[in-house]
Amino acid sequence: MKKYINMALVTMMLSSCHYMDEQPYDWAQPVDVFSMEASYEKPITQAYSYLKGGFNRISDAFLDAATDDGMSTVNAAVIHLLSRGYITSSNPVESCWDASYQGIRQALFVQKNLAEIDLVLNNKNAEDVRAIKNVYAGEMYCLRAWYEFDLLRHYGGYPIVNRFYSLGDPELSQKQRSSFADCVASIISLCDSAAGYLEVTPTGGTGGYGRMTKGAALAIKAKTLVMAASPLFNQQGNSNALTGYTNASEAERKTRWEAAAEACAAVIILKNAGGAAVYALHASYEKLFVTSPNNEYILFVAAAKSSGLENRQFPPTLSRTLGGGTVPTQELVNAFTRADGTDYTGGSLNSQYTNRDPRLAAIIGFNGAAYGTLGSVFTRIGDGATADGLNATVDRSTNTGYYLKKFLDFNIDFSKASPGTAFHLFPSIRLADILLLYAESMNEAYGPLLDPRGYGLTAQAAVQRVRTRAGFKANDQYLAGVTGTIAMRDKIKNERRVELAFEEQRYFDLRRWMDGHLLNQPVSGIRIEQVGAIVNESYFTVDALRRFESKMYLHPIPLRETMISPQILQNPGW
Repeated sequence: MKKYINMALVTMMLSSCHYMDEQPYDWAQPVDVFSMEASYEKPITQAYSYLKGGFNRISDAFLDAATDDGMSTVNAAVIHLLSRGYITSSNPVESCWDASYQGIRQALFVQKNLAEIDLVLNNKNAEDVRAIKNVYAGEMYCLRAWYEFDLLRHYGGYPIVNRFYSLGDPELSQKQRSSFADCVASIISLCDSAAGYLEVTPTGGTGGYGRMTKGAALAIKAKTLVMAASPLFNQQGNSNALTGYTNASEAERKTRWEAAAEACAAVIILKNAGGAAVYALHASYEKLFVTSPNNEYILFVAAAKSSGLENRQFPPTLSRTLGGGTVPTQELVNAFTRADGTDYTGGSLNSQYTNRDPRLAAIIGFNGAAYGTLGSVFTRIGDGATADGLNATVDRSTNTGYYLKKFLDFNIDFSKASPGTAFHLFPSIRLADILLLYAESMNEAYGPLLDPRGYGLTAQAAVQRVRTRAGFKANDQYLAGVTGTIAMRDKIKNERRVELAFEEQRYFDLRRWMDGHLLNQPVSGIRIEQVGAIVNESYFTVDALRRFESKMYLHPIPLRETMISPQILQNPGW
C-alpha cells in the first residue's frame, strides 16, 4: 500500500533524469501540471485508468468462470486455480489491492493539487475555475468511493487512506486496517461528498459519457449499503470488527436493509433538470450491451474500439485466431425459466432451448444458435461436426457445449479483410442491478408486497420491471403466489443470476449471501452427438474439482503487504 501511495510523487519527479542535468528538461512538478490548461486534465484522466473492466480480465477469462455459471476453455488458465481453491495470499489470482490503492493515491494527488495550485484557463474567470475544480474534486471523491468499495467487498476492513502522503511519511507506514463499520462509513461519506459536487450529467455533457456523476455516487452508496446489510457481514456471534459488524442483532440488520432500500430508491427516482428519470431500462436486453451510449449504464469501464473480445469469445468458426474463452455451464442454462415464468424442470434437446426466458438466446450460444448474419453455430459432435463442436480444438472450442453470446457485436466479421471494430462497455453498475438490489433490500426490510416509505415500488414490482424489459408477457408466473420473504429471496437471487450473468455480480453475490456451498459443487455441460439421422444427448461433469472453503468468503490480504507492514492483519484462515 505504501509503495503505491508514494509512487505518485516518484513518477511525477523522476522520469528520464540525467545525472548531468541541473534540472531535467522533462521534470514535471505538480505546479507545472495543474496550473496550465494544456495539462491539468491529464492526471484527472489517469485517476480513471485504475478502473477494472471485466472482459477476459483473468487469463483471458471472465471472473464468472470462477462461479457455477462459467468455465474457461483454456486448460492452463489461472482462473481454474481460483475456482478450484488453489489460491494463497501470495497468489490470490483475483485481487484489487494494488489497483485500488493506485487509484486512491492518484485521486488524492489530484484533489490536493487542484485545491492548492492556481489554475489559469482561457476565457474563464475565478468563479468559473472554482466551479470546474469542484466538479473534478467531486469526480475524485466518487472514484475513491468505488476503489474503496472494491476493497470492502474483497477484504472487509482495509486501511483507510484519506490524504495524499509525501514520500517517506512515517504515518503511512503505521496504517492499520480500519473496522468494517468505519470503512462503510468512509465510502458513504465519499459518496455524499461526490453527490454534493456533481450533476446528473457528466462533465462535458455527452462528450463526457463515462465520467463520474451524481447518479454514480448514489449508486456506489446503494451498493455499499446493500453489501453492509448482507448476511456475510452481519453474522451473529462475530467478534472480529475487520470482517463485519460485531454481534449484529436482528433489529440492526433490519435497519441496515431499510437504509439500503432508501439508497437504491434514490438512484431509481433520480431526475434531471427537466424532471425526467436519469436512468431507464434499455428497450432491448440483447441490444443493451452493444449500444453506446445508453442510459441504463450508471458506472462502466470503456476501452478503445477493438475486436479482441469477439476474437476470444466467438466460436472458433467465427473467430480469427482464438474462440471459446469463457463458456456458460448447464447449471446456468437450467436457471432460466420457461417463457411463462414457471421453473424449467428439464426436457429433450428439441425443447430445451425453445419456449424459455428470452434472455437465454441473448446470453448463451447453444447448438444451432444464430449469431446474427454471421450464421449459426453447432456444438454437436459426430456427423457434420465443426470446430465449434464440444472439445473439438484444445483451448478454443467449448468444453461445456455452450458459448457466450452476451456483449458480442455480430457486425464484426472475421471472414472479411477488414472485420471491423466496436466499442465495448463493461457495466460495473446499471439500473437493472440497482432495481434488483432495491427489491432485495425492500424484501428483507418490509417483505415482497409492501412499500411503507412510498418509494413507488414494492420488491415484487421492481423484479417484474426487470422481467418485463427482458421480454416476459402478462402471463409471467415467476412471482405468482410469492408472498413470503424467504420465497421472494430465492426469486431475487435467481433473477440476479440470469439478468446480470457474466457481469461479475454473481461472484460477489454468492459470497455476501454466504452461498459458498454452490461453489463447492461440480459444474456440468451437455454432449450432443449425431450419427446419421439419430441425435443423442447427455449431460456430463465438466469440472469435478470445484472447491470453496469458508475462508474464501473474504480474499487474502496480499502476503507482501503483511510482510512489509505486520500491523496490517491478515483475514482469518489465510
